[in-house]
Amino acid sequence: MANPMALTLAQYNTGVANFQAHYFLDQCSTGFTGQDIQISWSDFAGAVNSFINNNSLDPASVALRFVFCYDASNINLYLRLQILTMTADPVIPNQYNLNANPSVWYEITNGSIASTNDHSQMDSTFFNNFFYCSAAACSEGSLQSLGAHSNKYTQNVIFPWSAEVEQMYADNNNPTGGNIGFTTSSFQAAEGAPTMYPETLVIYLTDAEGVKLIDNSQVAGFQNKAADMSGLCPQYCHIYVMPV
Repeated sequence: MANPMALTLAQYNTGVANFQAHYFLDQCSTGFTGQDIQISWSDFAGAVNSFINNNSLDPASVALRFVFCYDASNINLYLRLQILTMTADPVIPNQYNLNANPSVWYEITNGSIASTNDHSQMDSTFFNNFFYCSAAACSEGSLQSLGAHSNKYTQNVIFPWSAEVEQMYADNNNPTGGNIGFTTSSFQAAEGAPTMYPETLVIYLTDAEGVKLIDNSQVAGFQNKAADMSGLCPQYCHIYVMPV
């Protein structure tokens, strides 16, 4: 059975193109950077494992919240990361309740992860500067401000550490010297969704030479695959639903 959290290269490329076709700055501008950023795997895993060790946690109980952020001065997308915990719902299968105590926060820019005192789960600068266009070709008349409709658009996404991100690293034979990459993407939603192309995040790995470990082979797990199927907020802000 295919892994519902794994993406092929073709799916990855579709997600990249969809975001570029539907998310813009004012006047349909795409003159921003940061849709795809990378940091070293060792730095990223080090931050997560430090949180696990400092709080004596089971790695399977750790969740990762990524907040979409925008630096208007440098015209650059970046991420804010909250490392927190999740506990299985006693009644609903495959559903986990998110717990913010304990938690730690980091800012992720290209090549860097650093602690931050900003603990907001929504970045107002991102929402105040970006627009969504549902039309096939962007026009100023078709743009909808994210900030004016913040309940419709993705503020942050949730990934399970052990079941998805760490598992992707293991399935790719623990590639040493490589990076972890984060690509802001979009995939078509089901009919009736608040937004037909909601914003999401795709996570992938590179080898030591910087080659993305993503292809179109049909193999089990995350071998040469990217990771998606995260929980989107505002739809799922306080829970994570494991895809099956």
